Amino acid sequence: MFFMKNLVCGATIVALIGGFSACKNSSSNIADYKGGNKIIRIAEVMTPLSIFPHKITTTIEALIASQIHEGLVKINPKDLSLTPGLAQKWEISPNGKTITFYLRKGVTFQNTGAIAGKSIELTSKDVKFTFELLCTDRLGNVQFHTVCKDRIVGANEYYKASKGKKIELTGFKIIDDYTFSIDLLNSPSIFLEIMANPVAAIICKEAYEAKNEDSNVGVGPFILDEKTSTKTHYAMYKNVNYYAKDKNGNALPFIDSVIVDILGSTEEALQKFQAGKYDFISSVPSSQLKEVVEQNIAEFKGNPPRFILDQRPEMISSFYLFNTNKAPLNNLKLRQAINYAIDKDKIIERVLFGQAYGPAIYGVVPPTFNFYKINTLKGYSLDVAKAKQLLKEAGYPDGKNLPEIQLLVNSGNSRNNTVAAEIQKQLKNNINVNITFESLPNAEKFDLQIKGKGDMYRYGWVADYPSPESFLSIFYGEPVTNDTTHLAYPNTTKYKNVEFDKYYKMGRDAVNRDSASVYFLKAEQILINDAPLIPLWYESNCRLITTRMKNFYSNALRYFDFTQVTIEDKK
Repeated sequence: MFFMKNLVCGATIVALIGGFSACKNSSSNIADYKGGNKIIRIAEVMTPLSIFPHKITTTIEALIASQIHEGLVKINPKDLSLTPGLAQKWEISPNGKTITFYLRKGVTFQNTGAIAGKSIELTSKDVKFTFELLCTDRLGNVQFHTVCKDRIVGANEYYKASKGKKIELTGFKIIDDYTFSIDLLNSPSIFLEIMANPVAAIICKEAYEAKNEDSNVGVGPFILDEKTSTKTHYAMYKNVNYYAKDKNGNALPFIDSVIVDILGSTEEALQKFQAGKYDFISSVPSSQLKEVVEQNIAEFKGNPPRFILDQRPEMISSFYLFNTNKAPLNNLKLRQAINYAIDKDKIIERVLFGQAYGPAIYGVVPPTFNFYKINTLKGYSLDVAKAKQLLKEAGYPDGKNLPEIQLLVNSGNSRNNTVAAEIQKQLKNNINVNITFESLPNAEKFDLQIKGKGDMYRYGWVADYPSPESFLSIFYGEPVTNDTTHLAYPNTTKYKNVEFDKYYKMGRDAVNRDSASVYFLKAEQILINDAPLIPLWYESNCRLITTRMKNFYSNALRYFDFTQVTIEDKK
């Protein structure tokens, strides 16, 4: 999903846009909200399925949830370093196997929803409840494998017993109301990074028991206005009881509201940004990027600029997943043939208009870890002759007798369709393989994907924590069962390879980063050889941001913190 530090980002701002004529006063398009007019409006295109932390699977869900909820640890959006969150400090034992956390005193859950009218202080009991909930086998929990499994002592046993007689989570020990310890099976540094992810936010027990996953009560800087919010409009207003202050002792957040609207397409988002209706759009359509720059070339040296066009490599890989559990794509040589038949450079040049960090010619892990030598991996580049030979060996010479392959992509971003159309053309022209594609709302596409309906699926992954493990976890097969109703998230296609799993676990449990990398590289080469996916490109996204937002930091992880953002409107 997201969150990573120690990156080789090379972030740059490629253009300063002086102003579109329609945006002379963007605040004039925003109505007052909850008694204040310091409002930030964001346009997104993917509809959230849930904003409850344990159900988060997309960056937009994380963006909204991280305004409402907070975890023990936070990330500094400027340099992506770890900072204290609800835990004011922590101590790691000499053997690295136990972390003792010290909670801030006087922090209260938001006075809203099921606990409206109450002042409930956060204590160690709430943290214990959160981790027990994360270790419970239930439909509303897809994050056990990310946060707890094989990390916290006793977590696996607790999960297995959670549908029967409850047992103690042995790795969690309450010391007092504001102090507790967690015993770990492996790296404390990665565990701390995971604690900064909104999936590990601390949950209010009373609010959860009243509304379960429909509870939107957190301890974060903004409160969800449940009366006005819808599935396509999320209105959040300032939590006046938020604990945090700036370095001068001023209460945070400074702004009154954050509003996130889900629009029909990135083109609509750009149009409405240009009309002054939004302060931030997370992706400029590739097809219109050149036009946006050219139309405003005279304004690039505006002083001050009104907008920033921000481009940077991101900790994201884009790829297609194969359904390896049914014909015809249970055929290894067919999957390899398709990989060799795709010209990724052409996709980046002609479809993405250069808006990518580079073609994914090595594997699924992006080239952003200087300690992880992806150039030692043997991946797939265009080789039509080899593709044709593999296709013949697969039993489909020149594509004969191969049934049509169905590709599912998520709607909302037009480039998903244009990329699919380009790949459709390449596979037909290069090896006479026919594919069809269908664009579906993310919820429908995700549901079909986890049920094994369809042959190929468009997918993207943002790092959860600073390790190649985050990307390789998508293919970890140990949680996979034959039960078709069991979701082994994040392994949504239920790919399984015993050798891959072996090296993945050895990397996950390694004592240091360098030894972990050795095992992860072995695991990834097995993955590449087995070809359950088509790595396509490593992301480099363009965002449009109004400069009326001060102290706002865009970063490669799509982690956005609005607590210290101020708004400066020119009169």
